[in-house]
Amino acid sequence: MVDVEVCINGDEVDETRASVTAANAGGAARVELCGAMQFDGLTPPVESVKAARNVFERNGLLVMIRPRAGDFQYEPDEVELMKSQISAAAQAGADGVVMGLLNGEGHLDLQPLRELVELSQSLGLMTTFHRAFDATRNRLEALDGLIELGFDRILTSGVAWGLPGSALDGVLELDRLIQAAKSRLEIVIGGGVNPVNAPQVLRGLSAWSGKLSVHAYSGVQDKGRTTISGVKALVDAVGPF
Repeated sequence: MVDVEVCINGDEVDETRASVTAANAGGAARVELCGAMQFDGLTPPVESVKAARNVFERNGLLVMIRPRAGDFQYEPDEVELMKSQISAAAQAGADGVVMGLLNGEGHLDLQPLRELVELSQSLGLMTTFHRAFDATRNRLEALDGLIELGFDRILTSGVAWGLPGSALDGVLELDRLIQAAKSRLEIVIGGGVNPVNAPQVLRGLSAWSGKLSVHAYSGVQDKGRTTISGVKALVDAVGPF
């Protein structure tokens, strides 16, 4: 079974509530709540996390932990801010957090990542490494590193960060990663995913074992708003897989 995860812009509380309600009614297994999607997603306001928790009925409310736009290299004070944001997300009712840190050479920044994962685990939060994964110099090396750190999930398009293309363009790389993961963690396919191309991506993969999800943002929206029909269409599209 392939789950559907919906990314939602949580800048405004009322819009958050409406979008999360639509994702819930459409059958999404999880929502990823972000702020400032014009910057590819930052940490959302705590008030929006609370609003999302009030209307999302399942165990699957994930909160982006990204303190600023730009690269994924963080100074010690930014790491401390991320820790406080993780704690705040947990207190507001989140089930998981989404984060990513790299060093200047394009590899995982291991020590702060370990600290953030350990904090998240101590708070009972699921951990997802976001699309900073697509900016790593060596994805297979990063995959093994994230498994060793204890991450539960990786979000990837299979396309190098900053380059054009959707998950459909990255399907060969996605297949390579899914096979290499060997069910040790969940792979979440994101990047331009919609009800039309999601089945094409899944058909392009070799037989897999373990947990696999698809992640959509604009692909389940109408005029910039998440809709029940859009989410349901994606749920139905991946249902046979």
